[in-house]
Amino acid sequence: MMIRLGLLVLPTLLAACAPQTVVVKHYHPPTDVAGQSCLKNCEAELAACQARCKAERDACEAQAEVRARENLPKALEAYAAAMEQYRTELLFWRLNVWQDDWFYDRFRPCWAPRSFYGWYDPPPQPPAGPPTLASETARARVACRKDCGCQPPYEACFLRCGGHITEERRPVGEGAK
Repeated sequence: MMIRLGLLVLPTLLAACAPQTVVVKHYHPPTDVAGQSCLKNCEAELAACQARCKAERDACEAQAEVRARENLPKALEAYAAAMEQYRTELLFWRLNVWQDDWFYDRFRPCWAPRSFYGWYDPPPQPPAGPPTLASETARARVACRKDCGCQPPYEACFLRCGGHITEERRPVGEGAK
């Protein structure tokens, strides 16, 4: 049994100890005039894509508070329902603990083991705090797209123009050289 557990845990531990690396790309532009002209078009398309992406992200983040104000009443209702569920579960948990203490050993501390039946179940966990406008706004902002995928088309265009890209793996924390 222990050998099987060890065989399951060992790869996870080894992966956690592996050195962390980051891929650094080096762009080598074409040397001919036609390639340089083509590369300028690629860079213009990249800049336009990034500007479009930034405008979309800014508009999405500007609308985040509006969406949060719309969603806040529903989130508060869901929180109230979760609190009611928690109160019910806590009441039943307390009744079970009281019943067990009454019938088995009422002088035993709450977290001590029972004589024949194992341990007490832990109490239910309350839900996280109530939602606020700030937390709902942050949640709405997370939904805004951060990456529009501008880099892969640029790299394809860069390669079509005659450039080449090399990749290097470096340990995390080592700066660009």
